[in-house]
Amino acid sequence: MSTKITPSLESITVRGKYQIAEIDFGVIESLLSEETSTGVLFDWAGPERIGESLSLFNIGFKYKTEASKKVFSKGVTSSTLLSMADEMVKKAEKELLKIRPGIPESFLIITLEHLNNGIIVEVECRPLMWYLISKGLKLNFTENQVEEAISECRDFVKQIMSLFKGKEIEPVSVYPIIKRTEIKSRLLNLGLEEVVSPLDKAEKHIVQNNFTDSLKSSRTAFEKMIDWQMKKRGLEQTNNYKNDLERLKSKGYLDKETAELLQSYYKCLSTIAVHERGEVEPGFYEAQMGYGITLIMLDYLANKLP
Repeated sequence: MSTKITPSLESITVRGKYQIAEIDFGVIESLLSEETSTGVLFDWAGPERIGESLSLFNIGFKYKTEASKKVFSKGVTSSTLLSMADEMVKKAEKELLKIRPGIPESFLIITLEHLNNGIIVEVECRPLMWYLISKGLKLNFTENQVEEAISECRDFVKQIMSLFKGKEIEPVSVYPIIKRTEIKSRLLNLGLEEVVSPLDKAEKHIVQNNFTDSLKSSRTAFEKMIDWQMKKRGLEQTNNYKNDLERLKSKGYLDKETAELLQSYYKCLSTIAVHERGEVEPGFYEAQMGYGITLIMLDYLANKLP
């Protein structure tokens, strides 16, 4: 018998970031209304616009019986559904429990940044399972159902973004993502503009397909942080950053394992971004990995180091 679990809402929320061409949201609405029908029990309803954001809800039912058609019509949004009389809501909830919980229930596009050649958007997709849990209608699902729900939402996001010829900036994922703005804010609060500046450049280089330059900028941000730590501790800098980290360890500011991890990561950044590897040029995923890990390392060094 399959084990049943109650997944957290965050763990079944799929997100990603894309660069798409500058496009009128009215065109997006039209494309979505034409292309996103599930073809099973219900169709997408909405869309609802808030500024430059767009949301769709998949709780517009096409009931099979005439009786149910008198209660609901195609295109009922979740906000409308929740405002109905209690009796109608209960009938709708019973119908929801009959539907496969992995079907995408909501889809959101948020404009983050305007570029010369398009816009950066964040996309979010939730399965019907998310709605059922949030309303207390059903809490336990098999592990296979959870995996299928995540997979369906991930595939749905990629399908929709392919309509816009979207370029993936942040991989579609359900894993908790430390928001870059939060880390940058903490760094700026410490007066570390010289660290944040190369971070901004690293991110822009990824969008511009300058992956090697992005890795170099990530490395520069890392170096600036080590410079700051050495000055903060009143330590004289050595002839290279590996030795600087070794000195921080010898003075008791870093434990052995953390020092080795930081040294290994810095060597990796240098090897991929600066020195000849004799292999293929770094691509998007190498640059994204370098940027993401650098953020976490900097956050640790700035705020967690004793």
